[in-house]
Amino acid sequence: MVYFVAHREATVAYDRALMDVSLALASQVEIVDSKLHLQLPAIAEKVLLIDGYDKLFYEVFDQEGQTVAGNIALPRPTTPFEDGKIYYDGRLNGNTIRVAALSGERNGIPYTVLSAETKLKRDWLVGEIVLAMLIPEGLLIIVAVFMILRSVRQGLASIQPLREELVRRTHTDLSQLPLKNIPEEIYPIFTEVNELLARLSQSLDANQRFIADASHQLRTPIAALQAEAEMAIRSPDSGESLKRIVTGTRRITHLAHQLLTLSRLEPQQTPILQVVNLAELTRELAEHWMPLALARNIDLGFELKPALVMGNPIWLEELANNLIDNAIRYTPVGGIVTIRCADTFWEIEDSGPGIPKEEHDRIFERFYRLDTTGVDGCGLGLAIAREIALSHNASIKIDKGSALGGALLRLVFPPLN
Repeated sequence: MVYFVAHREATVAYDRALMDVSLALASQVEIVDSKLHLQLPAIAEKVLLIDGYDKLFYEVFDQEGQTVAGNIALPRPTTPFEDGKIYYDGRLNGNTIRVAALSGERNGIPYTVLSAETKLKRDWLVGEIVLAMLIPEGLLIIVAVFMILRSVRQGLASIQPLREELVRRTHTDLSQLPLKNIPEEIYPIFTEVNELLARLSQSLDANQRFIADASHQLRTPIAALQAEAEMAIRSPDSGESLKRIVTGTRRITHLAHQLLTLSRLEPQQTPILQVVNLAELTRELAEHWMPLALARNIDLGFELKPALVMGNPIWLEELANNLIDNAIRYTPVGGIVTIRCADTFWEIEDSGPGIPKEEHDRIFERFYRLDTTGVDGCGLGLAIAREIALSHNASIKIDKGSALGGALLRLVFPPLN
């Protein structure tokens, strides 16, 4: 960049001086016997072309290209004139030269004057300018590099307290980092680390509660299953015990399936989404749930309209299975369960006893079950449904059904873009 600026300035300055030579020569052009003639005494030519560094050349020629005076070997212009002037580079006797061309006319007869010189002065001036600019700039660069390195070292040194604080901690210590005497530049790093530690602490607490609850939920049915099996061994008539063993086994199997499903629905897992038609998905599930509904004499009905949402078909199927299973289980024998969908919502309504308003939030907690139902379950179905809904950015809420009078559970998905 420095060279470009220096070259441009030197070129402009010497081009103007070279054009002055062309103007001086043009002032001496005369018409003699209807022909161009250059009235230039030898002493004047010597003074005009004298230069301590470069060699100067000139030529005057008419519109037919015939040389009137000067050096006939000078390169002629190949581009149009601008305001009667033009500058260009050329070669003469193996040297690079700079040419200043001037077009004019005398008594209606056109002519062109060329003045040229070698480029020693120009190259010398460019070198002087570049050197004069690069020396202070070089010193400035050295100082800047030194200051940058020093600043970087000081900036990184301020992070050392964070490193020392993290090194001395154990994997179980998720307490907040101290924020006293922290430089302003790295203060956001400490606050972000503290927020991360808080989220990790919440996640670990949730996992620990989940493991404790799962252990408690599994311990009871397994102990009961073991007791029934021991009774069946000792009892001569083990028919009833075997039936209870089958029932307990089904309950443990259902609980294990729910626990495994819940463990897959961790917050950091993002489902692979595609366009899903909730109406078609619900129709596919109808054959699976119809036998259970018929066994309980429940009228399982469908009011399905096209409902296109972005979702993961497998996860949405798991969500629907849990909600339909809950509705059929908690609806009294001979009741009604209706599933609806349209646009971006999916809902299920039953004719059961409903859910008290004060329980609407707690019902989505893991292992939480209403005490008044008397229905066998593990309290994970709605928790799984909520996790899947959240992973799809869908809202899920419970209300009192206006058509059947029982519980109404409604999911609303984001609209398709």
